[in-house]
Amino acid sequence: MIYLIFQTEIIWSYVSAFFGWVSESAGIFVLISGVIALTWVGFESKRRGSFFKRKSESESTISKFLRIILRIISYSGVVVGILCIWAGAMGLILDIPPSFKYGDITPHADHFTCIFLIVIGIAMFFKPVNDLPLSSILGLIAASATVFILALIVPDSAVEWIAGWINPKLLLIIIFIIVTALVAFIAKFFIKLPQAISKFLSWPPVALIIMVFGFVQGILLWGFGISIFMNIL
Repeated sequence: MIYLIFQTEIIWSYVSAFFGWVSESAGIFVLISGVIALTWVGFESKRRGSFFKRKSESESTISKFLRIILRIISYSGVVVGILCIWAGAMGLILDIPPSFKYGDITPHADHFTCIFLIVIGIAMFFKPVNDLPLSSILGLIAASATVFILALIVPDSAVEWIAGWINPKLLLIIIFIIVTALVAFIAKFFIKLPQAISKFLSWPPVALIIMVFGFVQGILLWGFGISIFMNIL
């Protein structure tokens, strides 16, 4: 048991160190966001059949290998999006410079970069799941967690009392269905906005602007310690 606790502490120290590095490396994640935006430009342009307007579903014109690579990079945006949000939020909250070189010049956060990372991080997170029934998935997860917790915390005496009115298993099924429907219904409305933002930002012309900005801003922050919009916000 002591060994397991010690192992957990070691793993947690590595996790804490990693997220601490993410908080201090916003410039790197701006650059990475440019790479993700590049995949949006290529994949969405091919899928739409046009850079500006949707002409046809021409995804089949993309080679199978290229399609797989673009999808892998796009879906990796879920993880990258979470890290971008973390870097941006921690930068704003703790006033952390976006790179070590930037900190040598200005020992404060670059607010524009932090806001950019939060917005683009949300877009990255929701981009791959736009076609998935995410609200239903969240409902199932919430319902499963609720039923599991109830099964653990409800004492046997209460179960016996409930059994006098209704079969406890049937009650859990009813609770599961109600929680699933309720959470899915609520989540559906809250998810629409970030999904709309994600869809707009992944539109090829907008994604191209994000790509160029990500590359330029990332290189400036990481390599030179300066920002395009230094001291604007």
